Amino acid sequence: MTNPVRFLPALALVFSATVSLGIADEEKTDPATAKAHFDRADKALNAAWSTAKAALGESEFAGLKQDQKAWLEYRDSIARSPLHAGVAHEGELPLTSPEYLETAAFMAEERTRWLLGFTRKWGEDENLTGEWSDSCGGSVRIVEQKGVLVFSIECVRGPTSHTGEISGTAKWNQTIGWFSVKADGEDEETSLSFILRDKEFEIIGANTRFFHGARAYFDGKYIKIRSLTQKEKTALLNGEKDDK
Repeated sequence: MTNPVRFLPALALVFSATVSLGIADEEKTDPATAKAHFDRADKALNAAWSTAKAALGESEFAGLKQDQKAWLEYRDSIARSPLHAGVAHEGELPLTSPEYLETAAFMAEERTRWLLGFTRKWGEDENLTGEWSDSCGGSVRIVEQKGVLVFSIECVRGPTSHTGEISGTAKWNQTIGWFSVKADGEDEETSLSFILRDKEFEIIGANTRFFHGARAYFDGKYIKIRSLTQKEKTALLNGEKDDK
């Protein structure tokens, strides 16, 4: 595998990654502003939910309802964590706190993109190239080429914002892909399998702990949420970091 692999020490807690999930800093903790942000995000999420309900069959929507319930529980476990928000508070943050509202709003915006991606129809000549999300802190960028996937995975997970990052070039055969690498100084091999099932892109990892904190697993079912710009494609193909 020729592309460089980025390495993060286990248990890394990166502030910039925390911001990517919408953690409120001093400029974002005004209660009125946080509440307005949450209301806008919640309204957009409800609209996307209505779109999904109208577009999906009964069986598929029933499965989505279970997934949505699990996501709501995950959202609150993250957004109500004082450690995640970086504030001093005993117990869970109240649902009215600006820190909760800001974090929940950013997470709802990502979930809205996920839902819209889940319900849209793929174009006839569409491939895997694009940005994919699992709406729970995991993001994958992909450029599909003949027989390979050039990819970059980033994630921020858990109430203490553990982070993870890995990139490379995976072999790809229509619906199944495989990637293996050894982290610097390690004897064990890290492996990732990629499986495309209809519109879901599933990632399953083995020995991935060298590239992420304790909670920041890469495993998940990802949905394509947008196309990549030419600049983003070029950066990914060149193994460069391109800000989202």
